[in-house]
Amino acid sequence: MTNTLEDNRPILEVCLTPALWDQHDPKDKNVVVIDIIRATSTIASALHHGVKKMIPVETVEEANTWLEKGYLVAGERDGIKIPHFHFGNSPFEFMGEDVRGKEIIHTTTNGTRCVLKSKGARNIVAGSFVNQDAIFDWIKKENRNTILFCAGWKDHYVMDDALFAGAVVRELADDFRIIDDSTLSAKLLYKHVRENMLRTVKQATHFKRLQRLGIENDIKFCMSNPQFDVVPIIDGVGFLKL
Repeated sequence: MTNTLEDNRPILEVCLTPALWDQHDPKDKNVVVIDIIRATSTIASALHHGVKKMIPVETVEEANTWLEKGYLVAGERDGIKIPHFHFGNSPFEFMGEDVRGKEIIHTTTNGTRCVLKSKGARNIVAGSFVNQDAIFDWIKKENRNTILFCAGWKDHYVMDDALFAGAVVRELADDFRIIDDSTLSAKLLYKHVRENMLRTVKQATHFKRLQRLGIENDIKFCMSNPQFDVVPIIDGVGFLKL
């Protein structure tokens, strides 16, 4: 059978949780890591406001070794700032003059772990609603098979990450192929709730879990669209502003 133009389009695929990551092969593909509340929103915000590099590490112990070397360190576990670190994981913590030009070690419960799982991909970028237009444009320009990797919560599905994946799929549906139900489901979810995303997310268990920590302003920010013109991309060590 002769290939059609549609057959030649690159593929967009959505990994809805890290528990499903083994079903995806990142080789020669781009990976967009998505941890809306809050890691990838924080990374995009930090780079937009002048942070030089956000360096993801998986464990608190590894972050501590960087802390002992004199680095600025940011991190949380279960949404709570690690007490002896300089910063937590709020995007608002990285908007001041004190972080401009700095390299910051960053460890989180979910998002940074997914960045490290993505090694082997052609490129790894951080996607969020706060930089969605830049991410849309970058994916389209790259024109390469792409995995949208939702960080979830401790291997469980969360709605906010899936909503962003759905926004990407819906925006790029004419340029990329959809070949699996995870990707189609994310697209349909976003289509049906895009006008009331925050209200919808407020019903989700992930929102309620984090709301109890008193970070509702962070959540509202992460679900908004300030449109920072930044694509955070891994240079082999950490996220730089592309």
